[in-house]
Parts: sequence; structure tokens; C-alpha cells
Amino acid sequence: MNPFIFRELEKNEPFDPLTLYPKAPFTQAQFYGQWQVSLGREVKRVVVLSEGKEVAYFQLIKYPLLLGKSYFYIPYGPITKDFSADFFANLKKELIRMALVANAVFVRLDFTPPIKGDESKKLLARIFTRSSPWTYQSAYFQPRTEWFLNLDKTEDQLLKEMHKGTRYSIHLARRKGITTEIVTSNFGKYFEIFYELTTGTAKRNGFSLHHKTYYQNIFNHLQSGNAYLSIARYGEKILVIKLIIRYGQIANCVFSGSSNDHRDLRPTYLVQWAAICQAKKLGHNFYNFGGIASNKIYQGWEGLTIFKKNFGGMEIVHSDFFDVITQSLWYHLYNLRKLVKS
Repeated sequence: MNPFIFRELEKNEPFDPLTLYPKAPFTQAQFYGQWQVSLGREVKRVVVLSEGKEVAYFQLIKYPLLLGKSYFYIPYGPITKDFSADFFANLKKELIRMALVANAVFVRLDFTPPIKGDESKKLLARIFTRSSPWTYQSAYFQPRTEWFLNLDKTEDQLLKEMHKGTRYSIHLARRKGITTEIVTSNFGKYFEIFYELTTGTAKRNGFSLHHKTYYQNIFNHLQSGNAYLSIARYGEKILVIKLIIRYGQIANCVFSGSSNDHRDLRPTYLVQWAAICQAKKLGHNFYNFGGIASNKIYQGWEGLTIFKKNFGGMEIVHSDFFDVITQSLWYHLYNLRKLVKS
């Protein structure tokens, strides 16, 4: 008899990974799945039961490949507290079943919390296929390393522990007349300027963006309970907008756009500090700056990485990617194409 029951949830059934792991990432939140559905993506939400108790949650998002093929990705999931061989084997069996039904080439996993210990990692590698490193970098896959700030300190302590240049820039922005504002409702009012700033930032730093409708969709579904904007102005002109997503213990800086104008006034430093202070005020334990460069992955992020690290904090390393393969030929072609592109 199978000790695990995998139950796919209906649209309106509750899905709450925070009950298993208070630091669960927002990419496994129910509202994140709803965003993906509104983008036209297929999303499946699953709870895993053992002896009547929840031992894992995960939501799979279906992404397209060439020639009508597709794959599933579980962003920073499954969220689980069971690291046994039994669970992993049954998980693989269920994912194969789901992938075959959906005609998906593979399922990519991203365990949270990360699997620790040599024996557990060896067990994982025996059951699943370790993803090729050159497939890591994608707009759809979550970063392997993020930068977190512990908010269990006073504002004075946080300022004292950051790099002196960052502290100086925060004070300079204030002295030079930069003001900040926290927005918790009517987000759509700021979308066009947000997208304009984000587009400029992408051009300046040489990275690509999703289509405008992707960001518009997110703004359309933001709610005051799970998001806020941190905005910096010089006079009436908005210079920086940061979108912060709230989930459980963590406030996550997800998207940010800044103007080419008045960069000498350091508005990006003050607006980041305002976002941090708001996260602390709201009772979050951590502020997540987002992805940073690591192990030669995410080249081009070096300047952004230094900016984030200079606020103080700690590196959070996520699990390696592992795959469950159902169509070997197409999976190898996917890997080959990624290798050529890299």
C-alpha cells in the first residue's frame, strides 16, 4: 500500500505551504499560481498526505518548448518536510504520471528547503536526474542564490552594519531632496511609469524583459495584503519604483526600474532602504533582495550583486535543479539547444 496520497486540488481549495515551512517562497503561494493562470499557463496544485497529515505541497507550472512540446517547473518546490527515499520515489512516480498525461518532456524540481547532507544529496541524485548547469539560466527558472537581510534588528543596527558607502548614499539622497513613498493600493496607477523605468533599466544593464503584458498582468492582480511599491521622487518626478511581494516571513524585492536622470543623487539607495523599513514595519523576518551572481552563473549580475550585498545580509543557496524525464529524445534536444545558446 502506498503510504503517500497525492491529491490535486481544485481551483478554490486552500493551498498553504507556510504551514510546513514558514520561509516558503512566494513562487509556491496560491496567488502566484493564480497569476500564472491569468497569463494563460496551466497550473496544477498538489498536496501530499501521509497518515492523514500534509507532508508536502507543490504547484507545477507548464511552459512551452519548440514544436508544440512543453515541460513542467515547480519553482522553489516541492515544499516538504519528508526527505525519505520512500517519499522521493513516490514523488517521482507521481510526476511521471502527471507529465505523461500532459505530454510534458520533463518536470524540473527545485526542493525547498534545500536538501542538505551528503547522504540525502546522493539519494536525490540516484532517484532524479541532476539538471545540466548550462540549462540553469532562463527567464523562467528561479535564481540559485539570493541575498537576504535579517530584519530582527533595529534600524540603527541595520544602518551600522551595511557598507559605509551605502549608508553614505542613503543620507546623501535625503540631503539632496530625494523623497520616498510606500504605495499599498491602486497599483495600476503606477504601471506605465514602472514599465518605462524597467525598460530603461534593462537597456542600461543589457538584460532582457518579459513582454509588457506579463508585468501588466501582475500589477492587475496585486493586492494590498501581498504587495507594496517603494517609490523615490525628485520633486514630482518618479525616479525609481520597486515592487515588493509579501509572503509569510519574507518581503521579496521582485522587480525594479530606475531612471537615467539624477542618478548622482543616489535615489536607488534610499528607495531600497525605504522598502526594507516597510518590510520591518509590517513584521517580516527577512527582506529578500533577489538573485545574485554565483559560481559563474548569471554573468552580468556582478554590479547588481555588489549593490545588494553592500546593504548587509547573508547568502541563501537554493537546491540544485533536478529533472524527471518522460521523453528522453526531446529532453536531450532541449539540453543540446541550451548548450549551444550558452
